[in-house]
Amino acid sequence: MKPNNFLAFACAAILAAGSFSLANAKGAQTFNEDIRIVKVNDSNFEKEVLKSKKPVILDITSTSCPPCLVMIPTLIGIAKNYSDIKIATVGIDEPGIDKIKASLPIQAFPTFFLFKDGKIVNQLVGVVKEDDLFTALQYTPKKNAVKSVKKQKNSPKNLVCKTNGQFHGLKNLVTISFVFGASEIENVDIVTDVFVPPEMSDRREEMMEHVRASGKGEVTPTMAGFQMHIDNDCRFMKAMDMKRTSTYGEMRAGLELQGFTCE
Repeated sequence: MKPNNFLAFACAAILAAGSFSLANAKGAQTFNEDIRIVKVNDSNFEKEVLKSKKPVILDITSTSCPPCLVMIPTLIGIAKNYSDIKIATVGIDEPGIDKIKASLPIQAFPTFFLFKDGKIVNQLVGVVKEDDLFTALQYTPKKNAVKSVKKQKNSPKNLVCKTNGQFHGLKNLVTISFVFGASEIENVDIVTDVFVPPEMSDRREEMMEHVRASGKGEVTPTMAGFQMHIDNDCRFMKAMDMKRTSTYGEMRAGLELQGFTCE
């Protein structure tokens, strides 16, 4: 999707580097997860991307976009399961990335740049499947040996995270909800509340129709603007073929580091 669209579909890969200890709502237990994704800016771009000894999948992201939220488990899965590939992410709305924006041909979000030996070998735009990323990277990764993973007791079944966003004057609130089963994510529900200012109220129907035409879930008017809703059963979600094996801790770590508030 092109960045000059007036709707908040500029997508965010809601991920970042490191190992985190995150408390649940009661503060009585932590869920430690290493999501193994590198957050990149001008200061570490050369080291982490251009001089990387591993092939790099570089994700260029923005905020408040349901399709990019859908990509989270896929990117976490690659980073976790294939140690010979590096997953890196750049938040286009964050400070300290002027050189990156000037050096890369960024025209839409999300954009994936595939690097080998410091050079771009391919580029993909939008939501893509794991195999498509590997094909574009021109590399067959070696899957890590399967390790016995001890399940964390009493891990919460539900996770709800929210963040505020803004795109071309339209403020919005994104709420993403997960239901975790015994071995996979059972349900994902994404709601984006778009706030249309009074001076643009005469364009609300036009905006809503634009979203409907994109096929990205249901659109309904609200007192403050309109709401976009994506759930498991919508055509858009089914087409994503989302990987569903990420854990509660992984999802919460990635979302909270990017500014989401989770409960």
